[in-house]
Formats: sequence, structure tokens, C-alpha cells
Amino acid sequence: MNHRLSLALVGGCANAQVMFLFGYHPVLARVWSGDTRRLADVEVRLLGLDFDGFAVKDYSRLDGWLPQAVFVALSAVLTYAVLRSAPGTRPRVRTALALLGAALLAAGVAELLGPVLDPERHRAVPTADEWLFRAHADEVASAPVQFALCLFWLPLASWGAAWLLRRWPPVAVFLGATDAADGSGNGHGSPPVPAAPRGRRDVVFAGLIPVVALAIAGGPLLRHAAVRHVEPGSVTFDPDLWMPYRPPAWAEAWSGVLYPALRMRPLSTETTAGWAATLGVCLVLLVALAVALHVVVGQAARGSPLRLFFACWYVTLLAALAAALVESGLLEEAAPRPNATEFVRPFDAAVGDAVRFGTAWGWTTGAACLAAVLVMARRTSRRRAVPSGVEGD
Repeated sequence: MNHRLSLALVGGCANAQVMFLFGYHPVLARVWSGDTRRLADVEVRLLGLDFDGFAVKDYSRLDGWLPQAVFVALSAVLTYAVLRSAPGTRPRVRTALALLGAALLAAGVAELLGPVLDPERHRAVPTADEWLFRAHADEVASAPVQFALCLFWLPLASWGAAWLLRRWPPVAVFLGATDAADGSGNGHGSPPVPAAPRGRRDVVFAGLIPVVALAIAGGPLLRHAAVRHVEPGSVTFDPDLWMPYRPPAWAEAWSGVLYPALRMRPLSTETTAGWAATLGVCLVLLVALAVALHVVVGQAARGSPLRLFFACWYVTLLAALAAALVESGLLEEAAPRPNATEFVRPFDAAVGDAVRFGTAWGWTTGAACLAAVLVMARRTSRRRAVPSGVEGD
């Protein structure tokens, strides 16, 4: 897609986000003459998603408006990059999924930024206990993610309208003519991905290694109440209280960011049904990630290394989102969350965990796939550099 149309679509989407996030609650406060009690009770949902929970409510605190500003800026940059790499001006499903991944990545960064900007804290990085408390107290909610899910269709709708009206002269000026920068052809310096099934399979396996390692390590968290020898009023259970196992230091420090359902190792405190449900969610994530990586790697020969890196990051987020959708239904039936209230829904908790995980660890999938592609490209170039008659000498 050309620069002019990409910039127009991104500008319109960013403008709509800014107008809503920074003007929604001030407009309501003016309508209700500053009645903050009625303002706090406002909740608008679209298709079950919280539409207004991410809107700016307090401009006096840095954590009250900076995450929203970062979300708008990062979402605009990533959306522009996705649109510029789109193969032509015709809307495609893979571009729509990439736009969703870009929106979720921006929302995940906004979520992870919130606790760091808390003025009541004195450390730059939250500890595991602080993350757990804020997550289960619904202070680290999935509001940015739900807002992104509600509005990611804006550039798609504008893009579709432009395509339908492509023969109208004002729209034709924006569409212009496609060129090499629109994503057609293989960019200079992009590593060739082996077209053979074995080469693609090896790259996919390399991308799965970080996620499988995280699943094996796990974390000291459970999102369900199917456990033994504990009080029914607890929300989250730390296995260190009942067993001597301790996860690696990096897993323990970031246990609030690790996806609790991404765990292959059963805990002695949970029942068989609870672990089976968790393992099922974990398998859904891994299978969805493997399928998505296989598609992305097959198209990587037409893009640059940076494009491959971010594409793998996006599909990690999308796979985690698919697992969260399964978790919100499966764990609710097999191992429901205790004390489920109207303030903390299973869907909100699952989506928040999944997107925080994909944002914090999705880059490892992209780095692993990119490293595997570069190694294969280097081996291929060495084989081509060797003359055909050298092997017989």
C-alpha cells in the first residue's frame, strides 16, 4: 500500500482514538455538571467488551493519561507499518489479522506500563506480589485490550470503503499505483526462507522453543479453584506454600506476566480436572501458534527480517488470545474461578493474562524464528559459493 493511503487510514484511526479516550469522560462530566459519582458508574459494553474502561478519567496523575497516549502513538506506528507492508491496496485477511496483532501489542504495552507509573510505588519494576495483587484486585485489568478489540476495525472499515470507491476520482488519488514498496517482491537484504516443507518446519519448531520452555517452567499461579487442602475463599494459590518447588528466578519474578494457563507441569495442590483444563488451554495456545507460524514463515520470503520478527510477535499475541477465549469457557466449566463477581469476569482475566504474556514474551518467538531463518540463509549462501567440482577433488 502506498504512503498516502496508509497515512490517511492511520490518521483517521488515531484521531478517533484520541477524541474518545481523552474526551469521553470530560464530555460526560460537563453533561452531568461534574457529578463524579454518576461518572464512576458509567459502563458501556459492545458485544460484551468494555468500551469506555480505558478512557482517561484523571489528568492529574501520570498513570491516568500516559498509557492512553502511548497506546495511541504505538498503535499508529504499528498500524502504519502493517498497512505499508500490505501487498497492494486490496483488503486481505492476513493484513486484517496483522492489524489486530498490532492493536493488541499496543494495548499490552499500555497494560504493562500502568503499574510502573503508579505514584504510590517506589520501584521501577513491580514485584511478583505487586503484580498479583493488582491483577486480582482488577487494578491491572484488560481494559486496553478490550478497547483495542472494539476499535481495531476502524482502519479496516475505512480501507474497505476506499476500495469499494476506488474508481471515484478523489479516492483514486489516494489509492494511486502500487509499487515495490507496497510489499510486492522480495526486499533487498531479506533472508530467503527455504520453500521446502522441512525448512519451514524447522523454523516453526525454533519459534516454539521459547513458548514451550515457558510452559515447562510455569509460574506459581493458578487461575482456578480446583485445588486440595485450601480454603475455598482464596483466589490465587501459590504452590510454594505447600510444596518445596520453586520456579526459575526469571519465571518467579515475572509470574504476574506469565500466562497462568500456559503450564504443562501439574501442581500437587490442584486436582486432576483443574490440571487437565489448564493443559488443554496450553495445548490450544501451542497448536494455534504452530499453525500461525507455519503460515507466516511461508510468506516471509516476500518481506524483510524486521517484518518477519514483528509478524511472529503478532501471531504469538493472536494465539494467546485464542487460548484466552478457550480458557474463559473451559476453566469456567471444569475449574471455575472462586469468588467470581461482576467486577472480575473470567473473560476479562483470561484476556488480560494472555495479552500481557504475548506482549512480554512474543518477541522471543520472533527472535527465534529470525535466528533460524538467518542460519538457514547463511548455510544456503555457503553451499552456493562452493563450486560444483570442488566436492570431487
